[in-house]
Amino acid sequence: MTDPCMSCGRDTGLGTGTFSQRKRARDRLTDAEGFLCDVCQEGSGEAGSEQSMPLSGRYVVIDLPGGLPMG
Repeated sequence: MTDPCMSCGRDTGLGTGTFSQRKRARDRLTDAEGFLCDVCQEGSGEAGSEQSMPLSGRYVVIDLPGGLPMG
């Protein structure tokens, strides 16, 4: 099974070199969710950070830093 990067199409699936660096993201144009590889993350914003608008204008990283909050 492959998990292509939403931006460039690189495989980010389990067993690839990009798997541990990938981040879940949302496409602002289509509202679809998927993954961004480590290279494409640099041009995107993070939800909840000081930068609320992604630099590219299209993708927003939605992974929570440090994982899920402890309840």
